[in-house]
Amino acid sequence: MKSFLTVLKFALLAILLVGLAFGFIFFRVWQKNERPEITESSWTESEILLGHSSSLELTIQAPWHRTIKSASPLNHPDFILPVADKAIFTKGSLSPLGIRTWTLSVPFVATDAKTLKGLTASFPIETTKRISPNSVNLALPPLTIVIPEEIPENPSDPDSFLTEDEPKELVSSDPQTATDWEKWRWPLLAILIIPFIYLLKLSGIIKTTPPWEKALGKLDQLDPQTQPMSFYSKLTDILKQYTSERYSVRASAKTSAEFLQILRNHPRIPNEFLNDLVNFAHLADAVKFADRTPDSAEAPKSLDLIRAFVKSTTPEPTEGKKSPK
Repeated sequence: MKSFLTVLKFALLAILLVGLAFGFIFFRVWQKNERPEITESSWTESEILLGHSSSLELTIQAPWHRTIKSASPLNHPDFILPVADKAIFTKGSLSPLGIRTWTLSVPFVATDAKTLKGLTASFPIETTKRISPNSVNLALPPLTIVIPEEIPENPSDPDSFLTEDEPKELVSSDPQTATDWEKWRWPLLAILIIPFIYLLKLSGIIKTTPPWEKALGKLDQLDPQTQPMSFYSKLTDILKQYTSERYSVRASAKTSAEFLQILRNHPRIPNEFLNDLVNFAHLADAVKFADRTPDSAEAPKSLDLIRAFVKSTTPEPTEGKKSPK
């Protein structure tokens, strides 16, 4: 009997340690609050006739607490239209690292033979109480649109000229229903993780990284020689996230016009940076949405501007300073 109790104690201890380990991993994922990332994107047909369709297939990896809202894009080029009620939207399983994989397949119909180079689409993310983006953006992969010998009479009406093989019927327009384990695992993990997190905080292991340190770290990882649209998208995100966390404003989910208004009206934003930040925001919008190719010197200059802004608004350290006698 005593040996059985010993084995039971070790088994319960092992379960507790495993639960605490997973709880810590999931807590760190929640703490970082990173935006979902598109890991794969492609068209089922890389070349289609004008008035025909091709499906955009996406694989998105998202933290466990971020939910892809739907497969209907928030914005897209006006000459390539999503087909209503034909998207396939799948919520994948959750990995032990706290990351969930989502897959989307969205048919689009071409109404003009323009190029997709430099154009983007975005898909909605469920909003949370924390400051975070409400969409995930995609640089659309190449798609060749060929003008047929006979152009459809009404290319703005997708139902009248879909391809011969229409997209498969929607399996489920909503994400799959959570299993019983998925419904109850969070309360169980919370019960296990609360004392563990408390001990970690007492020991000083869990520390909150100041927004200026996070911003400077991300800026150091940016390469001005990368593709302009990707570079300016990331640089804009860093600036908005830093401003949101540093000044406690909701800047991350704002448009450029709304963000500029925040900069102009906030009393703690240094005036000497306002004009340069306004010019930067207009340049970033031109690169991301108007397919502008900036000069080779503009990207490093923009990076230096944001870095200088972050350093200038970093508070002076107060701890460890001796008061003058």
